[in-house]
Amino acid sequence: MREDDHFVLNIPKTDEQNNQKQKTIVVLDKDTGVEQYSARWSHGLAQFLELKYRRKLSVECLKAVFIANKAFFQRYKSCLYDLTGTLGSENFQSFISDLYYVKFADLSTSKKKCYNQLSNKVAFEYSDWLDLIAKESIKIGKKRPVLIVCENVGATDNIWNELIRNGVPLLTIEKYRSDGDNIEERFRKTPATTENVRVEEQVFGRTARNGAVGTGQFILQVDKFVYEHMYELDQYPTDQRKLKVEELADIILERENINRDNKEAARLSELKQTSTLRLEVEELFEKFNEFKRKKAKNSISTVAR
Repeated sequence: MREDDHFVLNIPKTDEQNNQKQKTIVVLDKDTGVEQYSARWSHGLAQFLELKYRRKLSVECLKAVFIANKAFFQRYKSCLYDLTGTLGSENFQSFISDLYYVKFADLSTSKKKCYNQLSNKVAFEYSDWLDLIAKESIKIGKKRPVLIVCENVGATDNIWNELIRNGVPLLTIEKYRSDGDNIEERFRKTPATTENVRVEEQVFGRTARNGAVGTGQFILQVDKFVYEHMYELDQYPTDQRKLKVEELADIILERENINRDNKEAARLSELKQTSTLRLEVEELFEKFNEFKRKKAKNSISTVAR
């Protein structure tokens, strides 16, 4: 668990009005960047981090109501409907379909989508990756606003410093670290592959909302040893190697996306098995409650006689 990645030290919204404001550990949703103020890690993880960062120690919380999301939504049976702009990958759709017994249908948009994907960039070293982001942002920023979507808060700070180092005026940069910050943009730059297709569609979808013209671009840092060996880049001089990497950028991105989709498929398969086990435990708990109710009813009937 890393600070500014999986969590941040921030003042909860419920404590903002208090005179004695103390920063606490706030869980981050890495897919959306939303600070989950009411979420708590279980099994002592929250308390361990509070001790590590010298925060006020909280007590382990137990759930007052035990019902899984799967069991809750399955109670609606065939009356479950939802509208979303991002259905996700075929694996994700299959997972949701098997879990909640729903079907999917695509509806055409009211306005034609005017989104253009720019040529992607890749880098092997972290410093080269930061330099690429800064140069591309400066080039595009001459014509339109640029929003750089980062993997975590730590990357946000590093990219901010790199832009300043490359001479970008401080007044022209706005740093957004929390979910309360918002901005409208027509160009979006993402320095990392997303966790799945659905998140990727959400990330780039805002640039061309309501028929507006928008563009997007991936700038990735990838494993140097994997791709140097795969494409035999060691045999090229330094200048030619950079040109070769630029030519292979889209292919490398495609391979990264394939690896991402394979990991998602494995995760969904494991999640399906886990949710089945949880549902079995929940069903056993329900049978136990039913048994208790019958015993209590019989006891009352015996006393009444």
